Amino acid sequence: MRHAPSVPEIVRVDTSSLNSAVAHLISALEPTGGNFNYLDGTKRVRSAHKGLHDLKALMSASPSRAKMVGHAHNMDVVRLAAPNAFGRKTSVFNLPPRKLPYGGDRLASYRLPFFFVEEGSVKGYFLQPRKNTHFTTEQYGLMATVVKRNLLDTEFYGERVEFEVVDVSRKVNDNERSLSVYTLSELQLWSEADVAQHFRVVAAALNIIEDEQLVKKVRRPLRDKELPLFD
Repeated sequence: MRHAPSVPEIVRVDTSSLNSAVAHLISALEPTGGNFNYLDGTKRVRSAHKGLHDLKALMSASPSRAKMVGHAHNMDVVRLAAPNAFGRKTSVFNLPPRKLPYGGDRLASYRLPFFFVEEGSVKGYFLQPRKNTHFTTEQYGLMATVVKRNLLDTEFYGERVEFEVVDVSRKVNDNERSLSVYTLSELQLWSEADVAQHFRVVAAALNIIEDEQLVKKVRRPLRDKELPLFD
């Protein structure tokens, strides 16, 4: 049974030891929580970057019955993340699906909502919408390293590139969500050796989980044709 966690999921793995990586991945691959996703909120945030700089309008569309369960949580994300685009001149575009090869024959999806151009720079955009999912700045540094080296620097060679991280989680010891925004200049990029070591441990941990069948269920990728890299 093969598991394929996305790039944002594998950068959060604790690779300080093989045992810690196995434990982290077991927990991540068998999540608990509400039966909903953040696709609706993500699309509304993308609309803000496409030029709809009106929070009331962005939040006004009624959700379908299938999206009602997570509607309030999605609107919390929009309320915090969308205004970050207001007053900016951005041109949004998508890339076809891409996978990051690692660990021999493993592939991890990038799960980026979109890219945009602003003031002559091509910017990758990553939204972390989950309330209780916490990234450290070091983990965001690894995420930025992967996106810059494998997407921005290859797809847009010679162009000015940037990576923007928008996090709307509940910070540790806080009850409510809050907005944090990071760019490349604010994150410490990882060395090639450190990146390779991290992914080696992740791959080894997944091998153990699969060989010993420690996680019984394979999660279906979350795909959306309007967000090609968001799977």
